[in-house]
Amino acid sequence: MSSAALPGAREVRLSATVIAQDEEARLGDCLASLAFCDEVIVVDGGSRDRTREIARAANARLLERPFDDFAQQHAFANQSARGVWILSLDADERVSPELARQARAIADAPLSTTSPAAYALPFLNHFRAEPLRHGGLWPDRHVRLYLRDRCRADPSRPVHEKLLVEGTTARLDAPVLHFGWTSLAQALQKSERYAGAAARALHASGTRGSALRMIGKPLWRFLRGYFLQRGCLDGAAGALVALVRAHEAFVREARLWELTRFAGAERDALR
Repeated sequence: MSSAALPGAREVRLSATVIAQDEEARLGDCLASLAFCDEVIVVDGGSRDRTREIARAANARLLERPFDDFAQQHAFANQSARGVWILSLDADERVSPELARQARAIADAPLSTTSPAAYALPFLNHFRAEPLRHGGLWPDRHVRLYLRDRCRADPSRPVHEKLLVEGTTARLDAPVLHFGWTSLAQALQKSERYAGAAARALHASGTRGSALRMIGKPLWRFLRGYFLQRGCLDGAAGALVALVRAHEAFVREARLWELTRFAGAERDALR
């Protein structure tokens, strides 16, 4: 029985879910920004640092599930939540004060036949403390506030996960603050981890690697982000992020070629 069904218990209108693994440096600020929610759930994928202790100290509901991919982690979090609405974050994301007010008002409002099933939120991405407003990184909308019973994670997207929405999706203007790149070392490590997972998914779907993809995809990623999408206007931080994203595309395509060309390559670990 959920807490909403207990006599005298407050109905859980808004649940926050956070996917985390080895996030002791960033999880505390994320959870602090979610204090307005009725419940906060942290799904830990097998941390070796103090992530679990920080979640407990913040009175979050801690659940543990060995990490396989992001889509499955989010699906597990959604199934475990008790709220009518879910606000989904990663540990390197924060809810802005304006978004907290808007999300709370949406969750508390009565539902009608015309109510949106989900809201796409703008993400203000940062490299360290530098905001990135160009390069295809703003408004960078993602569906993160949604009715629990009307949305589910797309199992075909294990990386850069996507929600399947039954109903209409509206937009909010208040941002999620995303601190996804905290240093060059962390950015490169993250890009290689994402690239490896994406290459495995592409290979499993039947896509095959080639020299043309290995050269063309990273080059296009850089030219599009830095010039066509005006990442150059974000200064040195914009150049660095454009190059890191091109690096991710290169590693993805190189790894895909390796999986295509060499038997047993799936046993290799990038890191």
